[in-house]
Amino acid sequence: MEFRKMVRIVGILGFVFQLSTILGTVEAREDTTIHNSADRNERADRAERAKQVTVVSIPGLSFQELRPDQLSDLPYFKKMTELGAVGAMNIRTANRSMRDVYTSLGAGEPAAGHVEALAFETKESRHGVRVSDLMNRYTGQLEGNQASLLKEDSLIVPELATLKRLNNEQAYGVGALGDLLKTYGVHRSVLGSSDLGRGLHLEQKQLRRFAPLMLMNSNGIVDKGTLGEDAAIASVDRASGVSTNYAHLFSLWKNRQQPSITLIELGDLYRLYNEKTHYDQDRFNELKKWVLRDMDQWLGQLMEAMQPGIDSLWLFSPEVNAEAAKSKLYLSPILQYTTDGVAGMFISESTRRQGVVTSQDFTSTLLSEFKIPVPIGLMGIPLASTGVSHALDQLVKDQSSMQMVYRSRPSLLYPFATFEMIVLLISLIYIVWIKRGGRKEAVPAHDVLRTVLLSLLTAPAVMLLLGWIAVPAVTQLGIDGAIIVLVFSFIVVSLLLAMILSAYSEITTMIWLGVGTASLIVLDACTGAHAMKYSVLGYDPMIGARYYGIGNEYMGVLIGALVLGVTAALQRRYAARGTRASRAAALAAYAAFLLVTVCLTAPSLGANAGGALSAAVAFGVAGAQCFAGERWRELRLGRASALLAALLALGVGALWLLNSADSPAAFARESHVGRAFHALRAGQFDQIGHLIVRKLRMNVHLLRASVWSKVLITSLFVMAVLVLRPRGRLRVWQHKNPYWMYGFSANMIGAIAALLLNDSGIVAAATMIVFVAVPLLLLRLRELAAQPDA
Repeated sequence: MEFRKMVRIVGILGFVFQLSTILGTVEAREDTTIHNSADRNERADRAERAKQVTVVSIPGLSFQELRPDQLSDLPYFKKMTELGAVGAMNIRTANRSMRDVYTSLGAGEPAAGHVEALAFETKESRHGVRVSDLMNRYTGQLEGNQASLLKEDSLIVPELATLKRLNNEQAYGVGALGDLLKTYGVHRSVLGSSDLGRGLHLEQKQLRRFAPLMLMNSNGIVDKGTLGEDAAIASVDRASGVSTNYAHLFSLWKNRQQPSITLIELGDLYRLYNEKTHYDQDRFNELKKWVLRDMDQWLGQLMEAMQPGIDSLWLFSPEVNAEAAKSKLYLSPILQYTTDGVAGMFISESTRRQGVVTSQDFTSTLLSEFKIPVPIGLMGIPLASTGVSHALDQLVKDQSSMQMVYRSRPSLLYPFATFEMIVLLISLIYIVWIKRGGRKEAVPAHDVLRTVLLSLLTAPAVMLLLGWIAVPAVTQLGIDGAIIVLVFSFIVVSLLLAMILSAYSEITTMIWLGVGTASLIVLDACTGAHAMKYSVLGYDPMIGARYYGIGNEYMGVLIGALVLGVTAALQRRYAARGTRASRAAALAAYAAFLLVTVCLTAPSLGANAGGALSAAVAFGVAGAQCFAGERWRELRLGRASALLAALLALGVGALWLLNSADSPAAFARESHVGRAFHALRAGQFDQIGHLIVRKLRMNVHLLRASVWSKVLITSLFVMAVLVLRPRGRLRVWQHKNPYWMYGFSANMIGAIAALLLNDSGIVAAATMIVFVAVPLLLLRLRELAAQPDA
């Protein structure tokens, strides 16, 4: 009967959340977006058919060059930031290289470039062979009619086969953007490169011709372009003796077809940073000003020649310079300007974080410029812009807070994880030593260990609370000062809370810690997840794994803490009255479990699909063991399998209900889970396969590289020793502390589910399992303290 009620409540809550999601996002979709609606008038349609999009790529550009105080000498860069839309784009790739970024932009999803996968003009030769013949040798694509379609100014990528092998498990593969543009009749051009050297034989140059990878089609062809000697001029006082031939690029740009997209790479800044070690610092700064001034004047020519309603100008950097990377300024500037546009800041439904966008969003936005439908398999969502005064100032300030989070992880999070392992092992060693005859009276470590163990459980809540002060701290103290304050505050507050809680019994402490921590996380998620965005234990836009909702670290904390808090409360009632949980207690526990599950499921709140399924499993097991009668307390294989299948089905049903809306308004707020459901409903099972493969690869990578995998293994080892030695200890605990043991088993099963159902399952399982290992140690310490002959 209780489970039937639970299913009904899930359905009602799901309907309410879905309705609120749809209604709450209609207004967002009515904002001015780059992807214009289909009801434009005839004049606008004609302009769209003649659309001319220009994308200026400046390798080496970062927000250090675009700070408001740096723009006084760059009037046209300044004009773009004041009269256009600005944003910070995540361009993180495995190698942090522009070849990966260009390849990813062309594929519409993360992809890998290759150092030999370079583009060439058709007329060029390499290794004594014409590149068209070389490509035909490798691919066989340029025979007969295909070869006749190539022009002298076409661009080709001979090493296409190598590139495809590197990315053979992608949804659409390299060249997806180029294929779609070609299908809809959009002419593609690439002008300029970042080659190092001039006047040398092609084999003697250090070639940096990766920009065409963004616009080439799946056959490795770009309609038109110039990359070689015509794109640069000799200049002995510039890096590599080369300067961009701005006049020639401008003349080529003016002779565009309609509709067209033109990618122009300006390589002077990249070349300068490539040779920075050879320069005196003052000379380097002087040359950098010259380079930026030349780019600025040339941008002014473009902007003055743009046609209203037809031209759209974009600017971004595929690779930030070494100085910016050293400062952890990994996000790339992205700007868009039109003659009739308004100032604003980009907003992305992929990140739900004002000003922060993904490179996949940029790909989808370029398609939407030409009204090309974005295929379901592409990960990005077309960008919108919202009117914000002093948008660049706000964006630069927000980036400082992001820098602080990224830079503070090595100073706080990783040492904490190491400290966690050390405390768990020392506590275990102390317990074993006492059991083997050690005199606990002679070792004043019992109370100290208890306090330190409690600090491991207070730490997640403290880290979350510190997220609220992160932005003010950076504003007042700067990044370095804020990191010092946050680290000091974390240590002091965590230990202080642990000392206060150590004055109470274990059961009371676990109730406060469990329910209090879970309540903080849910409250933050329901109010915009502001604290989590700036918490060291939260997610980080610089990493790009997550941008909104409840991250996997706090998902594990949320589930583990709530199960611990609820079962500790039930254990206190059992210890006081000697009776099982009442109907009122069961309903209260179910309500708490359902609230958190729906929070994790809803795309406008937690938006964590793996977390929702893990919560369904952990909470379902806890509910079954606590309230469903004796036959559910010993989960034999058949009964356990049936229960887990039912719980997973319930979780999937809730995800489907809240994440697969049909209306365009609801689609605007969909998480990646909702889009996966759309792909499933459309029969695109290969897209689901690619999603599963990506998640499995992430888990394998984290298992080898993440400190959390070591925390998980340490916790499991500690628990195994406590439960198995001495023999029979588990049965004694099950009889004496049944509800605690129900909670421990539920969290164990939930951690396994989190490990299997999340792309960062190692992280979630590690943060969840701590809410088993630490209470078990505290329980054993309490027993030792109560026994004179431990």
